[in-house]
Amino acid sequence: MYNRMVYVDGIDITSALIASNISIGDVHRASPWSKVLAVQKEGAEFISNSLNFEDFPIFSLHPTRPLPPITVPSFHYQNQAIYVNDIHVIGVSTAGIVQVGGIEHIDSLSRTKHFRVLRDEQ
Repeated sequence: MYNRMVYVDGIDITSALIASNISIGDVHRASPWSKVLAVQKEGAEFISNSLNFEDFPIFSLHPTRPLPPITVPSFHYQNQAIYVNDIHVIGVSTAGIVQVGGIEHIDSLSRTKHFRVLRDEQ
């Protein structure tokens, strides 16, 4: 894998959250991951420490293996540097990657269990 210089004139990222990764330059490996229990509750009462990852099977499942890569006939001209004018990203989140440059291996995993707790209807 090449180790190239990367020249970026400007990068504007509004939001980068929850195990997201922003890299400028060539990277050998990236492995962002996240586990999220998201609770959306109707009303002002707060629920604290009542949910655990171990209580939900989605967090103990093993990920499936990715499909083998598809070979596409192509020609690549490898330059000694990467030149980029401007980058504007509104948001990257939950084990997402913004990469300017090459990356050899990506192993990313994101698991989210979302709850909506509603008041009982009268």
